[in-house]
Formats: sequence, C-alpha cells, structure tokens
Amino acid sequence: MKSRSILFWGLVFFAVTAFTSDKNSFEENQKGYDRVQSAYARKEELFFMKCRSKNIPETFGNIYLRAFKQEGIVELWVQNESGKWVKFSEYEVYAQSGKLGPKRQQGDCQVPEGFYFINEFNPYSNYHLSLGIDYPNQSDMTLSWAERKGGDIFIHGGQVSAGCLAMSNYYIEDIYIAAVKAKNQGQNKIPVHIFPFRMSNQNLQFFSHTPEFSQHTRFWKNLQQGYTYFENHKAVPRVSVGPDGYYRIVDEESASN
Repeated sequence: MKSRSILFWGLVFFAVTAFTSDKNSFEENQKGYDRVQSAYARKEELFFMKCRSKNIPETFGNIYLRAFKQEGIVELWVQNESGKWVKFSEYEVYAQSGKLGPKRQQGDCQVPEGFYFINEFNPYSNYHLSLGIDYPNQSDMTLSWAERKGGDIFIHGGQVSAGCLAMSNYYIEDIYIAAVKAKNQGQNKIPVHIFPFRMSNQNLQFFSHTPEFSQHTRFWKNLQQGYTYFENHKAVPRVSVGPDGYYRIVDEESASN
C-alpha cells in the first residue's frame, strides 16, 4: 500500500509540475518554431521600447483586438498593471475579402462580424504566422440560415484574404508576439471584436440607410452596444448570446449594484 501511495503522489506531483511548466513556458515553446524565433529576433527589442513608452511592463498583460472592416484597421489594446486599457498599436489591414456585413455561409468570402476569441496559434501557417478565431460562434450558428457556415478564419500574414484579415508578414509578427506574451501571462481567452465600421451613431445611420446594407441594421445595432460599452468604460464588455442569436452585453457596473 505504501508503494502505491508513493506512486500516486509521485504521479500527482508530475502532473502538476508538467502543467505549470507548460503554462509558464508557452512563450519559450513558441520561440522554438523558426518563424516565431525570427520574429522575436527582429521585433522584441522594439516591442520592449514600445512597452516602456506606454508604461506597460515588458512582461506584458492582457490584450484585446478590435478590427474595423470599412477603415481597414486592427487595434491592439493592452491592460496595464493598474487595470487600465491602453492602445498599444494600430495596424493597417493589407487585404480583406467580401463587403460589409456578417459572414453567414461557407464560400461567401465574408470577414465575420461579432465578438470572438483567439482559439489557435499557428507558427506553420501558409500565411507566415496566424491566429485563429472561433468563428462560427453561438451567435453565428443561430443566425445563419446555411447548412455550412464555413470556418478556418484567421488573422494572418501575407497579402491575400478569403474571409480572413491579412495583415502582411510585418504586422502579423507584432500581433502574434503580443498574443503569445499575453497567453504566457495566463490570458487564455483573448477577445477579438470585429466591427463593420467605427460604430458611431452617424456611421450606423449612414450605412443602415444604404439599400445594400439595410438588412444588417438590427445586427449592427446589436454590435454597437459592445462598441459603445468599450468607448464609454474603456473596459472590454462581458458578452453572452441569447436564444435568438443576438449578443447580450453585461453592464458590469449595474450588475455589481
């Protein structure tokens, strides 16, 4: 019995140690891939300089990505040690396919719109480096009429897009390194919010009254709630999906009262 007990606790210690080691070494594991290692060699010192200029620790913190299709921009926000979200960088999208409006089926070449999370790090991508997003999410599954919703949506390098955000090899290295550092610090759910445009009331009114896009008005007003929450609170909204497929934005301040 004693030997079994020793074996049992030995296995427990091994499992805990292995888990801790894997978690703490995510960045080192990623740097074991040639493309990631090369990106770090080119970019890490510049990355540290940017951290210092923004009063963000070089170890980094949680991140949040916001994309605007009409403007062709991806914003990278970082949460500093005091909990404040700071815009770290803004990157120009090199290529994107489709037009304004959500992705609803396989083969439509649409870039999705909605509230997503990074679900994959791919250092072997056909497009240099890539970060997968969890399209289709519960909202997409409910609101899409198509049997095949599509998938394999990425933020990646390169210069071509088929429903993805192609950032060029140069910019994807910055975004990839930021995501690796955030995950290495323990952020397992990195939010990626993709909007059709900067969702001011003026823009929403203009595009919603364009006949080509008027069918998206209800959905866009729903997305605007998440956009407005971040603009007003500078806090990433907590999002759920209702039975109707539309997003529910939780007002953290009201919920705590």
